[in-house]
Amino acid sequence: MSGHDDESRAPGAQADKRRDLRGRDDVAMSARLRLAGQVDGFDVSVRNVSAGGLMAELPHPMVPDSAVEIELAGLGWVAGRIAWQIERRAGIAFDELIDPAALLHH
Repeated sequence: MSGHDDESRAPGAQADKRRDLRGRDDVAMSARLRLAGQVDGFDVSVRNVSAGGLMAELPHPMVPDSAVEIELAGLGWVAGRIAWQIERRAGIAFDELIDPAALLHH
């Protein structure tokens, strides 16, 4: 193990975000979620995000495979589908890949 590897693993090296082995960044941000084609939405808390989707805490359950749109800072409204729902948490798979850096640095 080189000294460079030790530096990259030092505590606080990435204080503003953490990336897991699947390429998801842990975040704590608010967003708006709505059913596709609807005007009204509701607030959700985004907990992790990747180029292909995110995990959010919802105020109420949603039906898996529902078409949704989520408003993300720096990206605007992004189309996707509810991939899974467990209690108050849901996975949203984006219809098109995004650049997570656009919202992580916003």
